Amino acid sequence: MDAKAKQKIQMQVGTLKNLPVLPEASLRILEAINTPDVSIDKLAAVLSLSPGLVARLLGLANSAYFARGKDVGDVRTAIFQVLGLDLVKALSMAIIFNIQFDTRKCQEFDSEHFWMRSLLTAVAAQKLAADAGQLRASAPSAVYASGLLLDIGIMVLAYLMPDDLNDIFLASKKNQLTVSEEIVRRLGQSHFQLGYLLLNKWQLPLLYQTVLQHYDDGQFSGPEQSLLMLLRICRRLSAVLVAGKAIDTLEFEHVCRQLDLPMARLNELVEQLSENKEAIQNLASIMRN
Repeated sequence: MDAKAKQKIQMQVGTLKNLPVLPEASLRILEAINTPDVSIDKLAAVLSLSPGLVARLLGLANSAYFARGKDVGDVRTAIFQVLGLDLVKALSMAIIFNIQFDTRKCQEFDSEHFWMRSLLTAVAAQKLAADAGQLRASAPSAVYASGLLLDIGIMVLAYLMPDDLNDIFLASKKNQLTVSEEIVRRLGQSHFQLGYLLLNKWQLPLLYQTVLQHYDDGQFSGPEQSLLMLLRICRRLSAVLVAGKAIDTLEFEHVCRQLDLPMARLNELVEQLSENKEAIQNLASIMRN
């Protein structure tokens, strides 16, 4: 890439600091989602401000992955009887971003693939955190949401810089680099940092901001260190699972030891995710619609 083209892209990345302001309805929904003691009735009422969000949540509640044998026709029932308050909060936050950012101009951006990766990362992180000695005190919903929002910076790029991200996807195939590596090579910073700019601007909980801000920092030693270690494992697992390749869990043995996570539990999870891959792919399809 010549200097002029690189300068152009750097200027475009700079404009990410001027991300759009969320609509009033979305702001009210995020406020409710991030209120620890919000009631089911209050959350259901606020979520109803976004018909698109409600449609997706009901689609998820009626999917094969969550189905309880009867149709779910309203948000309150979806929260109370199927998904649960914490899961609805995490999914709603992700769906708001999906609604806000129209990624269709980026031809190479596969929304279903994006959400498949994100959901697998989130599910894996939540399940493994329960058995990792270093993470048992973590709130399951916070772990899940951290995994779900991990790659949100790619969606931001697909919305604000569709042509450039399209070129990045194509180049990554030719260069045999991951999309993440090609983003860093082209833009000089990772999509995790871009995601952090978004979460910071929209004032999402500090935990999610910290996860994205320090995801690339292997020397980070703050309270979120263990969560970051787990998320790196789960993101790698999701990539391999989606690619349909065999997973060598031994590559994670050292990190599992640090997290006090039994290797047997990791192997068990890989089998579970492989068995549920089709159901999770159906969830991803609902998320993107």
